Amino acid sequence: MILPLTTTKEGEKVRVSCLNCPTEDTCRLQKLGCVEGVSGIVISNKKNIIFQVGECRLAITAPLAKNILVEPIDVK
Repeated sequence: MILPLTTTKEGEKVRVSCLNCPTEDTCRLQKLGCVEGVSGIVISNKKNIIFQVGECRLAITAPLAKNILVEPIDVK
């Protein structure tokens, strides 16, 4: 099930499926390590999203996060 990053919960592990953003935003996210297929953890989902990819924490605005499509990773 693929959902926007804005619908995730704090502490949830997700995999980035699609960056459906304007080219400039997509390039900036990719340079920071947020690429399709990468896994990360949602640290905070308040007004802005804090998304950790590897050792990097990204602060992402809600409008931009709506265009980042992710799928939850089942942790067993």
